[in-house]
Amino acid sequence: MDINNKKQYNQGIGKYKILSSTAGVGSLVTTKWGGFIMPLSISDWQFIKTLSAEITKPENANHTLQQLGNLAGVEIIDDTRFVEFLKQKKQMTALKCFIAVPHIQLDKFNQIDKSEHPIYKKKQDLGVELKDEMFVIPAINFPKWFISSKNYELKSIDDWAEIWKTERCNDGKMDYFAPPRDPYKKTFRTFKKSMLTDKTVYDLLKPVPMVLICPNGHISDIPWYQYFCAKLAGEKIDRPEGFELFNYDYVSCPKSPDEKHNLQWITNRNQGESWGTLKCSHCQRTVSLAGIMNIKPFCRGERPWDSENRREICMSGHDRTIMQMALVTSNSIYYANSLSSLYIPNEYIEKPEGQLSAEANKMLKKIEEKIYPRYEHRTETPSRDDFWQKMFENSDTLRDAADDDDIELSESDWNEIKQSFVNPDETKEVDVLATYRLNEYQVFAKNSKTPGDKPGLHFRDIDLPDYLKEYFTKIQTIDTLAVTTTQLGFSRVSMPSPKIVSEKVVYPDEQIKPIYASNKEDVLVLPANQLFGEGIFFMFNEEKVNQWAKRHNLDEYYQCNLNDDDMSKFMSDEMDQYGRARFYLLHTFSHIIMKEMEFSCGYPTASLNERLYYSDQMCGVLIYTADGAEGSMGGLVWQGQPHLIANIIKTAMNRALNCSSDPMCWENEDGLNRASCFSCTMISETSCEQRNLGLDRRALVDGRFGYFKETIG
Repeated sequence: MDINNKKQYNQGIGKYKILSSTAGVGSLVTTKWGGFIMPLSISDWQFIKTLSAEITKPENANHTLQQLGNLAGVEIIDDTRFVEFLKQKKQMTALKCFIAVPHIQLDKFNQIDKSEHPIYKKKQDLGVELKDEMFVIPAINFPKWFISSKNYELKSIDDWAEIWKTERCNDGKMDYFAPPRDPYKKTFRTFKKSMLTDKTVYDLLKPVPMVLICPNGHISDIPWYQYFCAKLAGEKIDRPEGFELFNYDYVSCPKSPDEKHNLQWITNRNQGESWGTLKCSHCQRTVSLAGIMNIKPFCRGERPWDSENRREICMSGHDRTIMQMALVTSNSIYYANSLSSLYIPNEYIEKPEGQLSAEANKMLKKIEEKIYPRYEHRTETPSRDDFWQKMFENSDTLRDAADDDDIELSESDWNEIKQSFVNPDETKEVDVLATYRLNEYQVFAKNSKTPGDKPGLHFRDIDLPDYLKEYFTKIQTIDTLAVTTTQLGFSRVSMPSPKIVSEKVVYPDEQIKPIYASNKEDVLVLPANQLFGEGIFFMFNEEKVNQWAKRHNLDEYYQCNLNDDDMSKFMSDEMDQYGRARFYLLHTFSHIIMKEMEFSCGYPTASLNERLYYSDQMCGVLIYTADGAEGSMGGLVWQGQPHLIANIIKTAMNRALNCSSDPMCWENEDGLNRASCFSCTMISETSCEQRNLGLDRRALVDGRFGYFKETIG
């Protein structure tokens, strides 16, 4: 990872980590020298800029995406269904494709080692040399305040850089300042092969260990000078209603020629509060850092991951947002808004009659918001039928409007647009998210094997043992699957929780900061990773599940007192839509089987993932592993053999009878989780879709109402 365009320090990071739950645009990545860096917006990533430029060139209008990728020297990820989903669900109407984050490593000189990269070699054979910028992700140092281990002075990185040049450290050359070095502390090492007059290797500066974050995704350095002045003046910085810290007036230093304090960070080991004190080396006045974790400054909307750091007004309702302190290693600094998609070729999916494609939706929106309002304004008795007759049947007005925005539509698309436009009251709004998951489920449910020969997905039914036919409609082994993962944004302080609005899942977008600097309607390319793996699909006997829930009155049984958090409320609302008992059954079964895979097969649950198919039209679970670009070792598919999977289910149910925390675990009836804890059903949160909520062993094996109680013994 490139730290700064003009500096030579690089930090290695895996291509799969940069889009993970802990790293990405706006996160704080720990470096091997002990500092922290923040990856910049994807609008500054050169390989994304290069591909976007190729897409917009008029002469490339007829090129395929793979041809454009070859021109740009990048790898294109094929997942058209995922692209269409983002166009509709996230209104990223210009999105064309995903681009793979390039794999690259550093050589022993901390330089980009691209010589063996297949894309680099391919372009080199064509006489084109890709620059280093195509293989790096730009980042900045953050926090930007550093402490000298020599004299404990506290300054911003810009001030330290000025001192470096003024003191002529390493002849004042900034290449040697990276990573940030202490101009006051020399080491005993020197640069042996160097033309420098000052060959000394200087020690590293220490970054401050804390920053300010706000629930709307902003992050700021603590304004240390203002903090010192406010504390000198006896201000109450931690008042609940907030404090104007960033614009606080300076308190002059009587002993300094320029009246500015020269701050030092003094650690006092005798204090109960380990942060120590801030001291001015000129006037010797000090302020304690005790209670600094409780300060509540107003947010000023800083976005340092944007290379231009354009600030924005930050409000929470009608009030200014209050920031809070966080250690640089705190989990609350970064929550990635990642999306993963199971690769399903579009030709395998049956499109419901009347459902518009992403391109058709885009055109319908243009007609409704731009073209038809103008027609209404200049027509005395406007009607939608007349509009369509004049603008489409009798002229090419609408077709030309589609061409102007590069919207490609078939005759079928135009017919569906007409139906939706002319009869808007009869058009049922589609829940894109629910339909997306349903399409996957139906491909598995309606086919006994892969319906085509497309690479990236291959599955088949297994012969169910007789006693399992009562519980499952089918079980399939998925020999090959591909999972595409991308990031759209991130949040801070707490993870945003979805809500159910008009029977649809809605996320609070105001809390999520995008990873791009442009408008989402202008984003052409998103970075992504695609992993290949394998899995097992369980399709439950829906009729039996419904009878089971009704016979034991389980939907009422699973009503509960909620914890006071948004995620619990969302989960409860979602359960109410499609049946609480069904959710507890599917989710707990998924976790119990993953746990059993660990016990029986040596698969750690952290390497497995679940995909729940839960609604009034779905009742199933996919357990899969996606280990890398080349796939996994076939262990899950092997366990999917009829006699082995039957034994795994039977053993898992018997194991679920007992927990080391019983009877406390078994008898728990408070909150969304019942008989559930990390000893029996909970797994790594990276493997669970629902944050380990909605689990109960008793739904499976209770002697009175357990779904699988007859398999025990």
